[in-house]
Formats: sequence, structure tokens, C-alpha cells
Amino acid sequence: MDSDENITAMARRPRIEVAGAVYHVITRGNNRQQVFKDDRDRKTYLEKLSHYCETKEVKLLCYCLQSNHVHVLVETPKGNLSKFMQPLQTSYTVYFNRRHGHSGHVFEQRYKAFLVDRDNYLLQVSRYLHLNPVAAKLVKKPQEYRWSSYRGYIVPGTVPMISTEAVLDQLGVKRLEQIRKYREYVEGEDPSSNGPVKLPAMNQGIMGDEKFAEQIQRAVRVKSVKRRSYGLTEIVDAVCRVAKVEARELIRPLRRARVQTARELLMYIARNHTEAGLREIADRLSARDISTVSHGVRRVEEKLTAGTAAAKELERSLGRIHSLIQA
Repeated sequence: MDSDENITAMARRPRIEVAGAVYHVITRGNNRQQVFKDDRDRKTYLEKLSHYCETKEVKLLCYCLQSNHVHVLVETPKGNLSKFMQPLQTSYTVYFNRRHGHSGHVFEQRYKAFLVDRDNYLLQVSRYLHLNPVAAKLVKKPQEYRWSSYRGYIVPGTVPMISTEAVLDQLGVKRLEQIRKYREYVEGEDPSSNGPVKLPAMNQGIMGDEKFAEQIQRAVRVKSVKRRSYGLTEIVDAVCRVAKVEARELIRPLRRARVQTARELLMYIARNHTEAGLREIADRLSARDISTVSHGVRRVEEKLTAGTAAAKELERSLGRIHSLIQA
């Protein structure tokens, strides 16, 4: 229902996660199915979006919910987009399936994330999000759509979960002047008659010019070097010490619950803190199928978002493992 098909060529590229970056994230329903059946679903999603922005220290700049997809514009001071999106998607999926009697995926397994050059394209992307319902012919004016953040920009305080400064500060000094200019900027476009708004995108999921792309790639190379400081052998050693299991037990066909937990912890840490691929991790654990690793990582992520005593114990175990590796 929107025009983002023209910017999805990079869908399968590796994630670029940089501290302080701004991302335009698009999540779609699995097989284009509805992700919101009614207003209760939409309210619940926004509650969870607000919750995970707060707990993961992510700034929500803009959002727009439609029936089978979501757009969000976020700033990640800690460079933790994946660690923000994964629990958000999982938590809403659990809610949606429980409420509607469904099972399986609600969203496509891989969301799209475009890193935005804030100096040159932030305003343009925010306008794109807020005009999405107009382009889809759901409303005539963006302020008529209940499920976007636009009213929070033109009527301060009406959408307290969003942070408008990054966008509005590009339009002057005084807040009333900023709001007036932003309304003119957004409402001066008519995507329903002029065609969908197009967004620029470069290789690797970057919205910006070549200079900006090179800056990002340099930051990624530095981060990659840091991530390689974790090796599989030292992760195995640390996991075994914390879980109180022997390394040889990790590859045995019959495993105790403690050993299975240790295997999943190893999978989770290896995927998030090394350059090792699924095949390499699977081979280290004598797993035939690489899906064993991806499923193990997902189980840890789901447990971490459960909010239970077991989740807190899992967090403590992860903390001890990291401390041992870094010692």
C-alpha cells in the first residue's frame, strides 16, 4: 500500500549498527498478512514500542502503522537496533497469536532497516512516513490518520512517546516557527495526486550521499575489529565455567537441561559477539543443521523478553560469561 518497494534492493544485506545512528525501519506482516486486526492491536503495539524504546534507550522519532506493515524512524545512541527490534517483534507476536488464536510468525523474519543521513535526509524520511496514509488513500490529510506520529509534531504533547527535536530543530530556532515550517513541508506535498514520494538509497541500506556512506563504512570496520575480539574457544570455556558443564558434553547426543541451556547461550553469544557464521557455530556443536543455531538464538531472545525469574537468571549468566571473556 505504500511506495517503499523502490528502496528494498538491499533487503538481504548485513545489518549496519552504529552508535548514534538514525534508522528508517519497515516491518511487514508474514506473507503480507495483517498485523493489526483492530484498534486494540494497534494500541498494544504502540505500548510495546514505547516500552522497548525506554528499556533499550532508543529514541522514537516517527511512526506509522498500517494494516499489514509498520514504519518507524528511530535513533539508537547505543547502536543496538537489533537488540531493540528483536524483543519488540517477539513480544508483539506472542500477544497477537495468543489473542487471535494463531501460531507461527506474524512479521516477516527479516525487517528492513535503512541508515539515514540525518543532516540531509532526516526531514525527507519523516515526511515520507507521515504522508504514507495519504499516499495509500486512507485519508486526505496526514493529521486525519490516528495511527501515525504526525499529530505529535503539529500539536506538541499529544504523542508523548516521540522525540521531535531531531527533526524540528532543522527548521529554525523557535518551536512555533519549527512547527509552522514542518506543516508547510509535509502538507505541501500531495502524494495521492503526484505519485508516491521516493526515497534515495545507496548500497548497504544507506540513505545518504557517498561521503556519508564512507563515514558509516569506516565506523563498521572499526566495530568489526572489536567484535572479532571474542573467539569461539574462549566463549566455550566461559560458558562451560558458568553453566558448570564439560566442553565434551556440548556435543553429546543426549543432553541434560543444563547442557542444552549452555549450548543455547553459546549460540547466542557467538552470533552477537563474533564474526562466526551459522555453519561454523553449528560445526563447533556437532549440529547437522544450521537452523539448530538460529532456533537456539531465538529461544534465548524469547526467554530474555519473558520478564520472569528465569529471564533474570539468564541475564546474570550472560553477564558472568562476558566478564570471564573480557577478564
